[in-house]
Amino acid sequence: MTPITTFFRNLESKCCAACGQTMVEQAESYMTECFACQEKATHDAYLYYHTKK
Repeated sequence: MTPITTFFRNLESKCCAACGQTMVEQAESYMTECFACQEKATHDAYLYYHTKK
């Protein structure tokens, strides 16, 4: 059985699902998008919601 520290040390870097940039979050994090892409999506959603008529 592989020690847990070896398992996490050998995981590949996480990449953002939107832009492909390498993420620095922990490997076990559930995030799939980097902070910049999350911020852009939030901003776009805000603008869409507040400009609807």
